[in-house]
Amino acid sequence: MNELAEFIKTRNNGGLEKELKANPLLASAPTEQGISLLQFAAYYRNQEAIEIILRYKDGVDIFEAATVGDVATVQRLLTKQPDQINSLSSDGFTPLTLASYFGQLDVVKLLLKNHADPNIAASNQMHVAPLHSACAISNYEIAALLIKAGADVNARQHSGVTPLHSAAHNGQAKLAKLLIDNGSDVNVKSDAGQTPLTMAKEKGDEETVQLIIKYGGC
Repeated sequence: MNELAEFIKTRNNGGLEKELKANPLLASAPTEQGISLLQFAAYYRNQEAIEIILRYKDGVDIFEAATVGDVATVQRLLTKQPDQINSLSSDGFTPLTLASYFGQLDVVKLLLKNHADPNIAASNQMHVAPLHSACAISNYEIAALLIKAGADVNARQHSGVTPLHSAAHNGQAKLAKLLIDNGSDVNVKSDAGQTPLTMAKEKGDEETVQLIIKYGGC
C-alpha cells in the first residue's frame, strides 16, 4: 500500500492504475493511515486517482460517498441504516464534515435534510466541526446552509481556532460577514492569542481587515 499511496501523492496515476488492474482487491484495502485508498486520494485532491480507484473498488461506504459527492449512494445507505447519519469515520469525521470539507454541496443538502447534526466535532485531535471544514475551503454556500441548520459559529477546533479565524486567514470578507452577522465573536483569541483581525492583517486583505474593524474587531 505504501507504493500506491506514493503513486497518489506524486500523481503517478498511470502507475496506480497498473497496480490496481493487476490486483483490483488493493482498491479496497486500507492505507497505513487507517483510511481507505479512496479517502487518501481525496485528501491529496487527486481527482484522477479517485476516478481510477472507483473503477476497481467494490462499493463505497457513506464516508467515501460523502467525500466524492455520490448523492445516490449516500441516500441508499441512509435508507438502509439511518443511524449512519452522525457516525464517525475511521479518522474521526462525520459524513457532514467530510462533505463540507470536500465542497460536496448536494451531499450536504441531503444530510441536513435527513437531520445530520452540524455541531459534531471530529473525534481526532483536529476537533473540527462541519462549519470549520466549510470555512477552511472558503465555501460560502455550504457555510450558510450549516449556519441555517444551527451550526455554532463560535465553535473552536484545534488550537482554539473558530470559523471566523479561518475566514479572516483566507481573506474571505463575504464569508466573514456571514459569520459575524450570525453571532461570531470578532475578538475571540486562538490559543496562540491571535484574533480574526490579526489573521486578516497577516493575510493582507484590506477588505476583510476593514470589515472586522467595522464590527468592533481589534
